[in-house]
Amino acid sequence: MVCALLVMTAAVANASNLLYGPWVHNVDEHGFTVLWVTAEPSLDYVEIAPDDGSAFEAKARPRYYQTANGRRTMGRYHAVRIDGLEPGTSYRYRLVGKVLTDGSNPYRLVFGHLRLISNKKRTCKVRTLDAKAEVCRFSQFNDIHFNDARFTALAKPVDMDKTDFIVLNGDIVSYSQHIDSVAKHSIVPITEQAERLPIVYARGNHEGRGLDFDKVYSLFPTSTGEFWYSFRQGPAAFIVLDGGEDKPDGSHEYAGTADYDAYRQRETEWLKQAVKDPSFVSAPVKICIVHIPTVAYKNSWYSQLWITENWAPILEKAGIDLMLSAHHHKWICSEAGQDGKGYPLLVNSNMERMDVVVTKDGIDVKTYDVNGNLCHTWKK
Repeated sequence: MVCALLVMTAAVANASNLLYGPWVHNVDEHGFTVLWVTAEPSLDYVEIAPDDGSAFEAKARPRYYQTANGRRTMGRYHAVRIDGLEPGTSYRYRLVGKVLTDGSNPYRLVFGHLRLISNKKRTCKVRTLDAKAEVCRFSQFNDIHFNDARFTALAKPVDMDKTDFIVLNGDIVSYSQHIDSVAKHSIVPITEQAERLPIVYARGNHEGRGLDFDKVYSLFPTSTGEFWYSFRQGPAAFIVLDGGEDKPDGSHEYAGTADYDAYRQRETEWLKQAVKDPSFVSAPVKICIVHIPTVAYKNSWYSQLWITENWAPILEKAGIDLMLSAHHHKWICSEAGQDGKGYPLLVNSNMERMDVVVTKDGIDVKTYDVNGNLCHTWKK
């Protein structure tokens, strides 16, 4: 049998095939996932090096591939998982790849030159999470709705050396009609931040709209394979939830395509178990992140009432210290005992960045507008 031949070039060229990214997601104490989009279909990989100041080319670095059923995959959308790392440790990474120039012969795939496709002006690096860290710091953005300029302005002041991750709490886009557009508007405005700071992604109701809604997960894969998951950083344990759409499944806007009641019910069963996980139970501070808040107002839409009725009792019994939400496009502070739930809840404005610092002794929240003005504060 003739073996498949992958035409390789030893030297790494300088031109880049990178279109969007890279960005980091699904980080934990021992690994993370790097994602990026290329202009042309290519066969790419990730190289990892310690953040020790040594030249990347000083020696051979470990390579990590995207594979399926024993074979490396090619395409424009790339997601590579790196595991086996140390907690709370900074690592450098770079992307290398080659464009597929002729795939007509299954036994002789032809590629262009091997190229370094990472951004050459900055060193891509990321720090793994650490459950033993004394502090957890992160920033939240939400309800951007394709406004790239505002997104960039809000993110620019983020101190990347003192921030553990960034939260995208839904409706970064207004719909998911084309997955390229979702990737572009979710990542390009925060390119410098996303290549270093892991993204914690909570899907909004608008990301569930459009023909490519089912491809959004591929941009933000999680440890559970769903848009709901949990993780721990230092003193803080996090539950990330997805409230789905805001109106009943039978609403005419969904044209008979919605099945969110069953989706949320399945999520509820997961939540009941997630709050019993030892890593969550033992955390001094417990935080829930969800786009649609669990507040019951007279004029609240369907799903907001549904999750308040079904999720608030579980989260209250689990002893969460704070819920961080979005959706309403304005600052809302609902303290414990108000609006149908027994824990404090903050809704961040779509015009502000929320900065959060968590220690074992409490939570400090501040929000800032695009001009850097302090807008709101909250402490527990």
